Formats: sequence, structure tokens, C-alpha cells
Amino acid sequence: MRREITSYREEIHIEKYPISIQMMEHHTELKRILKEEPYLCTGHTYIIVDQSGSMREADVDGFRSRSHAAYGTLALEFLAEQLSSRPNPQDLFAESVTVVEMREESEVILSNEPFDWILFNRLLKRPNISRPSFGGNYNKSLEKVSQMILKEHSNLLSDGVEHGDLPNFSLVFLSDGKPSDTTPAKNVKERASILTSLSVSLKDKFSLFALGVGNREAEFEQLQLMVETVTKNGSNGQLACTGVSTLKLANTFSQISNTLSCSRTTLLDSALPNAAKMPKVAKDIEKRETGKIVGKTMPSQKYTRKTHTITRYRFDKDRSKSNPWQAVDLATHGANGVEVETKFFGKGSERLAFRFHELANQKRVGKMLVAKNSVHLNENETKESFHHDFCHVQSTAYDLAEKFNTAVRNAPLLQSTFLPTNREYYTKPPELKFMLCHVYSIKNNTTGEKTDYLVERMLQGKFTKYNSNNGYVRGEKKDTAHNTRTIELKAGKVKLEEFVQAFSHWVYEHSNKHMIVCDLQGVLNQESRYPEFMLTDPAICTRKGRRFGKTDMGLNGIRRFCSTHKCGAVCKGLGLSYINKLDS
Repeated sequence: MRREITSYREEIHIEKYPISIQMMEHHTELKRILKEEPYLCTGHTYIIVDQSGSMREADVDGFRSRSHAAYGTLALEFLAEQLSSRPNPQDLFAESVTVVEMREESEVILSNEPFDWILFNRLLKRPNISRPSFGGNYNKSLEKVSQMILKEHSNLLSDGVEHGDLPNFSLVFLSDGKPSDTTPAKNVKERASILTSLSVSLKDKFSLFALGVGNREAEFEQLQLMVETVTKNGSNGQLACTGVSTLKLANTFSQISNTLSCSRTTLLDSALPNAAKMPKVAKDIEKRETGKIVGKTMPSQKYTRKTHTITRYRFDKDRSKSNPWQAVDLATHGANGVEVETKFFGKGSERLAFRFHELANQKRVGKMLVAKNSVHLNENETKESFHHDFCHVQSTAYDLAEKFNTAVRNAPLLQSTFLPTNREYYTKPPELKFMLCHVYSIKNNTTGEKTDYLVERMLQGKFTKYNSNNGYVRGEKKDTAHNTRTIELKAGKVKLEEFVQAFSHWVYEHSNKHMIVCDLQGVLNQESRYPEFMLTDPAICTRKGRRFGKTDMGLNGIRRFCSTHKCGAVCKGLGLSYINKLDS
């Protein structure tokens, strides 16, 4: 017969992932974030795929060629495995991938792409477009990737990102043979120099994963030398020779995925300084009984000015840093003492909360207050040390909330559309207010022993935590009336709680993306004509310096917030850049 017949192995058929409009919008949002806010990125993986002529060989089970096997297993075992099994929503929020194809020249085919299903589909499509040809020059590809990594690294350092907060840079290098530029010897030295420069600059923030595909392991000597170079200079290196086994290739990509997941978790959990992670001994104090107590007086300690010096201080962040405390009168006219219950009714990660009253001639006067001090033993609870950070954070949040309320009032889309008769709706957006706090210093006139209490107004109503400094955002609960109260605005029907979440986002942009106010908690006060959120004990996370005490989780606190925050009508009404759209 004079007819040529060409046959291929039966291929594994990998379905493309269905992409929705919402996924495309989110992809666009992530592209903007990776470009304009690169410090939010927690990991950047650079992948060099050998596309020399030998990658056309059809010796990998289930794939038309080695090239199809490389891209197919990369999509399935590297991307899809992490996308489908991520335990937390923030895990892959700002992860990015760059893909370079290696021939005699190098070509960047995907640059700084978000780690999502759209990238998965593009990797599946690539081997049908790309044709392996000519030789594979290692050095040109390594040099191109090195320049991109070092430029990104330099930009982050210039932007004030500390080494510990840098994203993890990973290089996956996949080849099926020895490099075409192995000789002369200067090429080997040049390759070592490129990798040494990366390792010395990035240290533990750089990892090299070298994959050898093919039956001749002897050809992977240069891959082994590359791994030895980076490990010798303080970075991480791994070599895997997978042969032509689909299973081994898939397992290797799966192991790389697990390694990167662990690195990502370590980075996000490294926000607190070591001192804050040291174990401390909790105070041995009982919790106050809850519910209505009839005919029973809770144990308390009373202090009067006959035996103690009682001074009330107001924190003024605008005064000199050396002495921001100003002595003021007690809150109630005629008060000459205080009373503190000895059993706490509330407990946070840093503080215990006790009921507190001012006294006039041994009788309680004024409103019930809340006193807070440390949950730990041997804590120096003076206003200058323990209470300073709390007051600094809360007074800063107070001022920012006032500016936020003004921004809401001036936003055209956040104005009411009509005056409804239905009492379930409100005619004015809620305001956010942070509690004003004071410190009561109580000194024993005989012994000189002194105790400082942080004191603020007792909040009445259901206490709710709206978000935190570790990425938590209060979820939707349709059966909770508090969460579903809405207001009709020009932007549409908006849940009141959206204003609290939008406040954190507004502070982020208002501060030129240098800080967020988070860990927002308090009550929705409806005693006044219009609703208002009364908030207390917030946290402020800053990109530099961790200037706001133990709860300032730095850049990673900002990363966690951005990964879980959902932008809704309030963010849109304030003109904020979208991070993640609220599901409609």
C-alpha cells in the first residue's frame, strides 16, 4: 500500500473547567491586585517548561507527547489539587503563576496570572498551541526568570516589605534532558551564578523544584547541580526524576503542591512576633454567673478616697508621645470611690472584663461601666504599658469612624430613596462609633500598691463580632433578624452590617493602603432615632512596624482581611476598588 498511517496513544481526556461571569470578574479583580498591590501576594510560582524537540516523544502513558503530559499533570496535580482542596478562602487569594517555555530561546507565555480555574484551562490548552522544537538552553530561561524574580523582590523591599513578610518565590523547572548549553564550561558556571544570586538574595524565600522527565537519568546531572547550588546558598531545592511514568509525574506535582501549601500556611501564621507567641499563665479567676440573679450580691472590691488615691485619666493621642495621659474628674458628679466586681463576665485573648461602678458615699452612682485588665499573671498592667496600646488603637479608630460617617453621608449612592412606612426598614445609613475609654488608677495610700483599670461604657444589647484580625468575617445567617435588617438606598437594598465591613475596607484605601481597622465587635444600638453601631476593642494592622501593639498583625493581617472581605453596595457607593464582590 502507498498510504502512510500515523497513530497516537489514546489520550487521557481532561475536561476544561466551566467558567462563570463571576469567576471572570474575580479573575480581573485579582489581576488588578497583583499589579497594583503586589505586597498582598503570598506566593509567586515561576514554571519553566522544556519545549525542545524531544518533548514531542510519545512515551508517556495517556498523553500524546511529553509536552502534553507536562501541561496536563501540571494543570491537574499542581493547580486543580490546590484549587479544589484549599481549606481556607484566603489560601490562594493572591497567589500568582508565571510560565516560561524553554527552547533555544525563552518565551514568557503567562505572566503573573492569578492562581484560579481560568489559569487551569489555559494550561490545558497550551500544548495544542505550542510546538516543541530545536534544543533547550537552560541559561536563557533561568536568566529571564531570575531577572523577573529579583525585580519583584527589589520592588517589594522598596515598598517597605520586610524579609519575613515577603511572598514565597518558587521555581518549577521541568526538562526531559540535558541542556543544549552544557558546554563550554562557562555555561555551567553562568548557570550556577544565576542560581547563587537568587539564593543569596532570597534565602529561605526561594525554592527550586527540578523535575526530570525521561528514561535517561544520567542526563539530569545538571538538574542535580542546580539543586545543590541553591541548597548550598541557603534556599530550598528538590530533584525528582519521574521517568516516563504518568503516576510519578503526577505524584511529584502533588508533592510540590503540598510543600507550597505548607509554606503558605507558615507565612500567614507568622504575623505575630515571637514574644506574643510565648506561652503565658492565665489568672485563676472565676467567671461571673450569667442570667438573672435574684437575692444574690456578686463579690466585689470597693475603693474610696479615704484609703486610696483614685485618678481618672483620658488618653489623648494628639498630646506628646511621652505623656498622652490627662487627669480628668470622675464621670459622675460627687463620686468619691469605685467598685469592681471580682468575677469577670467576659474574656478575650488579652483582657478580662469586670462590671465597674463609681461610688458616692459607698453607694453606686451613674451608669454601669466595664473595667478591663490582663488575662495573664505577671503582666505589667499600668496605663503606660498595658493600656496604652488599647487606648491608642481605640482613639485612632474613633477618629477614622467619624471620617467614615462623613464619607457615607456625602456618598450619593448611599442616600435613602424614600421614607418607608415599614418599620423593618430605616431611612438613614447607620453610623459607626467607637467607645471612649479612660483609665482609672487606684493607689493604696498605705502600701503604695497601684492598679490601673481600663474603663469604658457598658454596651447594652446583643454583642456581635463582625470580623477579626486573622481573616474571619461574620457569615450570613438568614434566620438571624439582627443580620438581615436592611435599608433602601440608591445603591439598592443594603444590610446594615455591610457598613461595618465596608469601614475596614474604607480605612485601607483612605490610608493609602497602609493600614486597616479590623477585629470589629460591638452592638447595634437602636435606642436613638437612627441605628448606630457601638464598637469596642478593635485592632489596627499596618504594613510597617506593627505600631499598634500585640494585635497589629502587620502585612499578613492586611492580607488576611483582603482575602476574605466581600465588597457590596456600600463599598461601591464609597467608590472603593473591588477586592472580592459580594455574592448576589
